[in-house]
Amino acid sequence: MIAISTTELRKNLRKYLNLAQKERVIIQCGKSETYEIIPARKISDKDSCYSNQEILSVLKESEDDIAKGRIREVNDARDLWENIP
Repeated sequence: MIAISTTELRKNLRKYLNLAQKERVIIQCGKSETYEIIPARKISDKDSCYSNQEILSVLKESEDDIAKGRIREVNDARDLWENIP
């Protein structure tokens, strides 16, 4: 894996596109944002979940539930249905 800045990417775009065929190339944008160059042939059907707005909406709602404490603990997976009202 290699991590580079956006400035370095701009200077040597072709170099990093070629390198992404062999290893992970991470681009650091500012202090908190990162991106990865992924060749299209390496993208799987699972990745399409990240662009499905319905799935993203359900995930966001679930994150909100967790943040607000609307969760149930399951102590024994064999009794999973016993813990769900």
